[in-house]
Amino acid sequence: MKEFWLRKEECTGCASCANICPKNAIELKKDDCGFVYPNISEACVDCNLCVKVCEKRLKIKTSRITEPYTYAVWSEDKDTRFKSTSGGAFSELARIILKQGGYIAGAAYNDKNLVEHILVNNEEGLSRIRQSKYLQSEIGFIYQEVKKLLAENKLVGFCGAPCQVAGLYAFLDKDYDNLITFDFICRGMNSPKAYESWLRELENQNSSKVLNVWFKYKVNGWKKSPRCTKVDFENGNSIILKGNKNLFMTGYLGPNLYIRPSCGNCDFKGIPRYGDITLADFWGIEPQLDDDKGTSMVLVNSVKGSKLFLLAEKQLHVIKRDFQEIFQGNVCFDSSVKINSQSEEFLQKLDEISFSRAIQKYGRISILEKIKQKFF
Repeated sequence: MKEFWLRKEECTGCASCANICPKNAIELKKDDCGFVYPNISEACVDCNLCVKVCEKRLKIKTSRITEPYTYAVWSEDKDTRFKSTSGGAFSELARIILKQGGYIAGAAYNDKNLVEHILVNNEEGLSRIRQSKYLQSEIGFIYQEVKKLLAENKLVGFCGAPCQVAGLYAFLDKDYDNLITFDFICRGMNSPKAYESWLRELENQNSSKVLNVWFKYKVNGWKKSPRCTKVDFENGNSIILKGNKNLFMTGYLGPNLYIRPSCGNCDFKGIPRYGDITLADFWGIEPQLDDDKGTSMVLVNSVKGSKLFLLAEKQLHVIKRDFQEIFQGNVCFDSSVKINSQSEEFLQKLDEISFSRAIQKYGRISILEKIKQKFF
């Protein structure tokens, strides 16, 4: 039986190995910090496909341009824009694919409020994969499902973190004319264990199960949204957590307490990009172009991406920008976050104490750390 071949600091949990295995001998299992890693069973026949596909992730060759066409964008539909994390660009681009009878793969909440990748082919499905979820999604066998649709000549859009898009291409072992990929500027994948601990505490405080989580809730404006989260409960009540009371986002955006180890030295930053289109918030956009309702940054990285963007332009407000503008407000475009040295201890401590107590114990940031994190 084959032993796992990567250090934890190298594995992104992209699941390309599990998808490629012809014997279903690989299962991604959570460690005591809540991050998934390949677990190889006795069914392994040492075909080595898992190792090969893993190595391919870092050698993907795509026809991406080295200075993407850069746009500030928002949806002309007010409801779409409000319900989106930034300006609603992804929804409008995805709708073009759906209108052509295509499918979109993206991250959605499941019935346990955890996040998994699913395939959708209608507007209702699109609403499930809209918005940022801020924890690592379970890929499952979505790459296999995508490959099957591509073989049937279906148009498919795949949206994921750059490492997940690279995992898909490594699994497919080629680019398809009927595949359009979206990546995003990723700050780091959060541990589902931390998220579940936070939810459990909210449920205990509100005597009800969580029904829905809406990160970056823009009721008080887009600029304040990173630290504003709306949580709906089964009993009909809702709460809006803002600022330091939004403990999950505070622990993520401040001390970096529960980010996956591999994200501290990410191999999937910068250019050329992995996706045909890159999406993000356009932080730092000129004040006269910022109405505080959300502005998407769209980087068009390929010919396929350009064709899709042109088809969606009628539904979008589009402002051409210079590529160099993106760096000041999006340092994670080409830089990795600094993982908190107490992250592992924090996540293990959640087995003993509540999320809020753990944040209180480990969430303080020294002045030196604050200076470092200003640049990460």
